[in-house]
Amino acid sequence: MPLDPSEPLYIIELGTGAGKFSFYMLQCLEEMQSVCDFPFSKIVYVMTDFTETNFNFWKTHPALKPYFDSGRLDAAIFNATEDKSITLWLSGKVLGPGTTKNPICVVANYLFDTLYHDIFQVENGELREGLVSTGSKHAEEPDPLDPEIINRLENIYEYRPITSDYYLEEDGDEKCFRRILEWYRQYFKTAQGSILVPIGALRAIRRLGAFSGGRAIVISGDKGNNNPEQFTGLSDPHIALHGSFSLMVNYHAIGAWFTSRGGFALHNPQEEASLKVSTFILSPESTYDDKGADDRYFLGSELEKTDAARSSNYPNLRREFTDFAEQFGPNDFFVLQKSMKEEFPNPSLKAVVSLLKLGDWDCDVFFKFKDAILSGAPNCGQKLRNDLCRGMPRLWEHYYQLDMDKDIAFEIGRFYYGIRDYAPALKFYELSVTLIGEHHVTFHNQGLCHYSLGRLDTALDFFKRALSMNEKYEKARSWIEKVENEIRVRDNVPLPPVSAPPAPAPAPAPAAPVAGDAVNSEVAMSLSTPVPASETVESRTNDEVSAAQPPASDP
Repeated sequence: MPLDPSEPLYIIELGTGAGKFSFYMLQCLEEMQSVCDFPFSKIVYVMTDFTETNFNFWKTHPALKPYFDSGRLDAAIFNATEDKSITLWLSGKVLGPGTTKNPICVVANYLFDTLYHDIFQVENGELREGLVSTGSKHAEEPDPLDPEIINRLENIYEYRPITSDYYLEEDGDEKCFRRILEWYRQYFKTAQGSILVPIGALRAIRRLGAFSGGRAIVISGDKGNNNPEQFTGLSDPHIALHGSFSLMVNYHAIGAWFTSRGGFALHNPQEEASLKVSTFILSPESTYDDKGADDRYFLGSELEKTDAARSSNYPNLRREFTDFAEQFGPNDFFVLQKSMKEEFPNPSLKAVVSLLKLGDWDCDVFFKFKDAILSGAPNCGQKLRNDLCRGMPRLWEHYYQLDMDKDIAFEIGRFYYGIRDYAPALKFYELSVTLIGEHHVTFHNQGLCHYSLGRLDTALDFFKRALSMNEKYEKARSWIEKVENEIRVRDNVPLPPVSAPPAPAPAPAPAAPVAGDAVNSEVAMSLSTPVPASETVESRTNDEVSAAQPPASDP
C-alpha cells in the first residue's frame, strides 16, 4: 500500500486500558525512526477506550507526557461497538469515513474477546444459529443492579436452522459474511462444528477501515483459535467471567473476512498458546487480483491459497511475522519466564540475566526475579555484574508507573546498595519516595547508604525519619544509637556513662511463625566496612506500600 509522507499515518489502539502497551509501542517507534522510510514526525499514535477513567489516567501519566507534548501521541474516547468517528483530544481532528489519506494501523490486544459474538453450529451440512436466554440462578434478585449477579448467571441455548444468507444488512459486507458461513457449512458437511463469529470486532474494523478508503493493517492478540479443527463437535460456547465476561476469538473467521474484502491474513499456527497473534491486511477488491467476484477462491482450501498468494506481495511483513510471532512470539516469552519462575526455585544469575536481555530488560521480569538478582549480584563475577549494571538504565527507561505494589525504583536501589554502589542506590531510593511515597524502610536504607559514604549526620537524619514513621522499627533505633555514638567520638564529645546491665534472663523458646503474618524480609548483602558485614538492606512486603492505585485496565 503506497504511503503519502506529507500526510499523517495514524496508529489507533483499541481498548487501550491503562496505557502500558502504548508506552512500549511509542518507545519502539522512537527507536525505529532512523531506519524507517516514513517520516517519524508524521506518525501519530492514538490511544482509545470507552471509559473516561482510563482516558483521564493517560492525560496525567508522567511517562506519556513527552509524547503528548510532541504531538506524536493523541487520545480519544471511542466505543468500538458503536462509534463511527474518533475525535482526537489534543489536535481536535475528527477521524471518520474518508478523512485519512494514508492507510490506518489498528492495534487490538485483548479486546475482540469482549465484543459481540454470534453463535452458530453445523451438523452434517446443516447450519444453525444459536439463540441464548440469560437469567439468574436465583428465583429472585432483590437488587437487579448488583454486580455480583454476573457470577450467578445461567445461559439457556436454542439452535434453529438457517441458510448462509443470514446477514442481510451489513453495509455491503453481506457477500463476505455469506462466504464465511458457507465455508464452515462445507467444512463440517459430514461432521459437527460449533462456531463463534466475532461480529462486533468485524463491524468495528469495517467502520475504522472506512477512514482510509478500506485500507488498513490490523494487529491483534487475544485468547482464541485460528484452526477450524478446534471448532469440531457440538457444544455451547464457554463464557469466561472476570468481573466482565469474554469469549474465545475466532481468528479464522476474521481472516476469512479480510480475504473476502480483498486483503489477506497471517496467522501463527501454534495451537498450544494462550495468546494468539494474527495480522491482517485490508485492501479494496482487485488490489492484488480479480478473484473478488468468484466465491470459489474463498471456500475450502482455496481460501488459504488466496491468502498465500496475496501475502507474497509483502515479503518483509511475512518475514517479520514469522520471526516475531511464529518462531518466538509473545506467548513463548510468557511461557518461558513463567516456567522458569515456577519450575526453578533457584535460577542462576546468568540465566536470569539472559531472560532479562531476551525481554529487553522488562521491569516485570526484573521484579519477578528480584530475589535471585539481589542475592546473587554482590558475590557474582565482575563481568556478570557489569552486564547487570549496563542493563539497569535500560530497565528504568521501560518503567511505566502502574502497579503501586511493584516499587521498581526501590528494588533497583537495593541492587546498587548490594554491589556497594551507593550513589545510584540513593538516586533510586529518592525516586521511590517521589513516585510511590514515603516509607520507613526506604528512609532506613537511605540512612545505610549515607553511612556507607561517611555522611554520619545525614545518615542519622534518615534513621530518625524511619523511626518517626514506625516507632516499633527497632533496626532504626539501634542505628540511631550507633551513629550518635560515632558522631560523639568524631566531635570529641564524651560518651554518656553506661551502667552495668542487669543479668540477662533465660531466653524463651522462639515462637513458631504464624502463617500469613506480614514481615519485613531481608536480603543479606555481605557488606564490608563502613557498614558491618552482618548488616542487611531491607526489603518490604507488598502490604507496606501505600499509594493510590491507578484505574484498572478494562477488558
